[in-house]
Amino acid sequence: MKEISLNKNLNAFHLKIIAIIAMLLNHLGSGFKIGISHPYLYLFTETIGKLTFPIMAFLLVEGFYHTRNFKKYALRLAVFWIISIVPFKLYFFENRPFIFTDLFNNIMFTLLMGLLMMYCLQKYKNFSFIIVLIFMFLTSFSDWGIFGIIIIFCYYNIKDEVLKVVNPTIFVALPTIIITLLAKVSDPSFSSIYVIEGIGMAGIFLTIPLLLKYNGERGYSPNWVKYGFYLFYPLHLTVLLIIRNYI
Repeated sequence: MKEISLNKNLNAFHLKIIAIIAMLLNHLGSGFKIGISHPYLYLFTETIGKLTFPIMAFLLVEGFYHTRNFKKYALRLAVFWIISIVPFKLYFFENRPFIFTDLFNNIMFTLLMGLLMMYCLQKYKNFSFIIVLIFMFLTSFSDWGIFGIIIIFCYYNIKDEVLKVVNPTIFVALPTIIITLLAKVSDPSFSSIYVIEGIGMAGIFLTIPLLLKYNGERGYSPNWVKYGFYLFYPLHLTVLLIIRNYI
């Protein structure tokens, strides 16, 4: 497929800012349960929020190809995965006991598994199918589940500039939206919250023009930005938890 001619004026820093804003909106909507009283506002936060993971997954693949130290990259993700376990659990599942799968529930674990998957795919090219299946299983209970690994694999494996960006959205968004609508049609009592969350998957399509405008440059990237991007995840969950429960 020929490249689409777009003004490629977005660098990695710009994409990170977009991902952070989308994440904050998404977690405000879901954590404060606004879907109960404001369903249309919740649909908005869910739709915009779906920008976050594809952008993070795309930048993960870029980081994998350009990192000068894979071990440090993996360690950084592992550290922030562990740091995020408690804030994620308390913010989203405050009223139930801690269970085993809470260890693997946050997005940093999904990204770490995606990074390790790419390393294995590069090293053991003849076992790609098995490797992807293994990592789909490992992320079954994590944030974004098997969809997360599918998105990362598409960004890693597809070389065409356009198809790389378009295919993951089709593989993930369309089945989710269709299944959600069919569930509602077949069972009118099906939770409206789940319907909103399913339709909100359409937000993934918004990543297409953004990622096609990526120019391959890192942009503004001092150490505080590099680490701050990761730190924002557990930090904003903690702040939102405090605001929700104590203010």
